[in-house]
This record gives sequence, structure tokens and C-alpha cells, in this order.
Amino acid sequence: MAVKRKHGLGKGLNALIKSNDTEIVSALEEAGANGVKEIDMTLIDVNPLQPRKVFNKNEIEGLAETILEHGLINPITLREKNGRYQIISGERRFRALKHLDRTKAPSLVLENVPDSKMLELTLIENIQREDLNPIEIAQSYKSLIEFLHIKQEDLAKRVGKNRSTVANSMRILDLSEPIKDLILEEKISEGHARALLSIKDEKERESIALSIIENSYTVRDVENISKDIKELKENPSLKSSPKNVVKKRTDPNIKKVESYLEKIFATKVSVDDKNGQEGRIIIEYYSTDDFERIIDILDSSKEEEKVKTTLLRQPKINY
Repeated sequence: MAVKRKHGLGKGLNALIKSNDTEIVSALEEAGANGVKEIDMTLIDVNPLQPRKVFNKNEIEGLAETILEHGLINPITLREKNGRYQIISGERRFRALKHLDRTKAPSLVLENVPDSKMLELTLIENIQREDLNPIEIAQSYKSLIEFLHIKQEDLAKRVGKNRSTVANSMRILDLSEPIKDLILEEKISEGHARALLSIKDEKERESIALSIIENSYTVRDVENISKDIKELKENPSLKSSPKNVVKKRTDPNIKKVESYLEKIFATKVSVDDKNGQEGRIIIEYYSTDDFERIIDILDSSKEEEKVKTTLLRQPKINY
């Protein structure tokens, strides 16, 4: 049974899911006006059109712990259909609630949403919240273009993105399945994937993709490898190797500094040293919470002094 509950979370749903479709806008406004409802978990079905295919078990358990401590910050968004409910957004939250053995899910319920609008609503919501893997986003763009019979430019306006953003995102779908799997598993980034597209030979691409993981190559490293491969193909007499452009990545001093910084920030850190005198440090983050956590560490004067002191003790990088 659905129990209605007044709650501030029910406000502004149409601001979260932006659409020009009058049916969707009407359903969003009605759901927001009705507020959050407590829906029986046994009546909720996962969305068969959900673009997210990979759900990290550790992330679900971490989210469950957050819910246990702070409660559910954002409700699940559902569509009512034949007395049951389909998830439009919030499947991770739903899985976390199941992990906690909850019997009710705080939800915003959209009514009178036809099947023909369900895919569009789901994909637009996910794309606008930017919580999908690059492959899932690209596939969502492709599905929307095919489903709505529109061009990339029209889709870009519909989801509030630049046309070039949509086009560049969809390019990674041209990569082979093994490479796309590496992106889905977050072993290589979207930047790496785009750099790999410059390599025309598929076997070469896959080989370099594995090297990215083995050697912690940066996007710039892969761009240099791609350029080197192109030059070698155009001039076979050149006595060079793609590996030469990333030789410095194996320097033990760099590895030691990277290892220490990764312990400080609890995430992937790359030191891109140019000549022993200048370069850049790349700290990766994978969510808004992760970003804020890193900023907190950087803002901490104690941690800052600790990092400086330890780095000064590291051996000077020489080539």
C-alpha cells in the first residue's frame, strides 16, 4: 500500500528532470505536488530500460551505511503502472534500501506516463544527473536518437548539452567491446578512450589499452603514443618505439611519490614530470562526495604540511 507523506524532497522535481515534453512536464508537476510517498518495496520493479548496467557492490553497501546514518537524502522516482511501480531513477538507492532490509521506500510517483515516454524520461534523467559511466552515457545518447528519430543537434538541445559534447561522447562507441568493458569497469577513463580512437588498428588499440592499466599511463601519454604510432606508419625508417614516449612513467622515484600521495588522498594520483623541474600532479575523483573529500584534505593545513614535508624527503627525480 502506498502511504502519502508530506516532505520537502517532493519539491522541484521538474527542475531535476528537465523536459520539453508536455506529458512528462505534467507528470513531474503532479508528482511534486503530491509529495513523497512511502511505497512498499515488494511493489517496486527495476526499470528494464535502465541504462546503468554495472552496480558496484561496495558502493551500494557504502550508500546503505550513509542512509543508515543520515537517512535517505533524495527519494526514489517511480512510475505507477497497473498497481505496481517501475524505477525511473534511484536504483542504487533502492538496492541500498533492500540491503538494509527496509520494507518501504520514500518515493516520488509519476502517474499517467505511457510506455512511449518511459525510455526518454529515464535516459534524460540519468544524463542530466551525470551519474552514468561514459559508455552508458554514450549508449543513452544513441538510444534517444534512435527512439526519438532526431539528430545529434536536436538531442543536445533536449538534454541541455553542447552538440560537440554529444558527438565526442558517442565516438567511444566505435571502440571494440574489450576496450568498452575496461571503461565500464573504470579501469581506463573517457579521456584515455578518446585518445585511443586516434589509433586506427584495433589490435594496437587493445594492446595500448592494456598498457594504460599496467603502466598507469596518463591521457597525455596515450596521446603521445598515438602520435608516435602515426609517425612510424608514415615513416617506417624512424627508429623509435611508442614506449619511448612514456619511458619516464617507470621511474621508481615518481612511482614512490605517486604511491605516497595515493595513500594521502585514497584515490588514483599521477605525477606527470617533464624534466625534473616542472610538471603536474593529477588527483582523480569519481563522485561529488569524493571531490569534496579531496578538497577537505587539501584545505587541511595539517595534511598540507604533512604532504610537503614527506615530498621534500623524496629523492630528486633525474633522467
